Amino acid sequence: MIKKLSKRIFLLIMVSLSIIILGIVILFAILNYNNTINTATSMMNRFVGGEPRRNPDEGNEPDKSEEDKIKPDINIDGLYYFIVENSTIIQNPDISYDEKIEEYAIKVAEKNDSKGIIENYIYSVRKIGENRVSVMLLENENAILHIRTIWISSVIISSVSIIIIYIIAKKLSKVIVKPVEETFEKQKQFISDASHELKTPLAVIEANADVLENELGTNKWMGYIQSEIESMDKLINELLLLAKIENIDSLREYNKFDLSNEIEIILSMFESMAYEKKVIIKSNIEENIMMNGEKEDIKHIVSILIDNAIKHTEANREVIVELSGQKNEIILQVKNEGNEIPEEERERIFERFYRIDKSRNRQEKRYGLGLAIAKSIVEKYNGKIEVLYKDGFTIFKVLIPN
Repeated sequence: MIKKLSKRIFLLIMVSLSIIILGIVILFAILNYNNTINTATSMMNRFVGGEPRRNPDEGNEPDKSEEDKIKPDINIDGLYYFIVENSTIIQNPDISYDEKIEEYAIKVAEKNDSKGIIENYIYSVRKIGENRVSVMLLENENAILHIRTIWISSVIISSVSIIIIYIIAKKLSKVIVKPVEETFEKQKQFISDASHELKTPLAVIEANADVLENELGTNKWMGYIQSEIESMDKLINELLLLAKIENIDSLREYNKFDLSNEIEIILSMFESMAYEKKVIIKSNIEENIMMNGEKEDIKHIVSILIDNAIKHTEANREVIVELSGQKNEIILQVKNEGNEIPEEERERIFERFYRIDKSRNRQEKRYGLGLAIAKSIVEKYNGKIEVLYKDGFTIFKVLIPN
């Protein structure tokens, strides 16, 4: 739980700061790019208009040819002006440009952009007719180099920023989670200590109840006392088991064992329980699946899931246990035929003391700790447990890396 909380806080800080920093860097690069392009196009527009300007001394001469109209009124090194119609350059026969430049002019004329960069040229495009556009190309290596330098710098700054943000987010998440972790550890210690302390008086009560039963004989009042003693004993044992599983310091050395064989043994232990409830148990266990871990852990997981499945299955219905191995993963599925668990309840059933049907679970001496214990053990192996519903079966699916 603490690891998940720490991971969520880390991701929240990482994503939030990354969006802010990357947004600032990208905005700066875009503004710089637009400013450079706008300056260049503004300069081009001062010398070459959408339609060529005329000499005032010429007046409005109606016999000006089309070729004369498209001439720019001034010559500047590196500045080129074209009229493009239907992907064809309309040009005076006495003006000759490099084929590459003409190719660039046709390319930018076919684009939807009104300005931008192509190779080492800044371009500006204006529509001056139905199928005709004016194209200006300005060779300005320094300006383009400046833009490219800004973009490269932006990528470098963004990369360095993300690394710094990662380090900051890691440290901050640990600082934020530390008080929660300390509180959680105290809570676990309290549960463990309280459970140990309760076992002694409970044992004394049980012993005295047995003595009274021998002296007074069996009656319903003694039955009530012994029933509640059993309930308390089961609850205390589950609390101790949960505290033990969640105690990181208590990790023991793992051994390799035959998981397939262990599950077969556990299944045989539940045959009598299934027989009493008239529940049909089926299995599909893949042979020779080996696992590195503790047998007791697997016994707890499988026992909890099978016990839960049988108790929630009506007579003459099926419980199916399946085990298979895929790549580097072990898949355990315990299915029981019955009503679907509502979507909103599926995550909550793994919470401590959470019970869907509280009255029924109380009668059956179930306290909502079994699935919490199973989940804690699965997470101890960096695995995952989830609840599904398919073809009339509720499926508890366990995935454990192997």
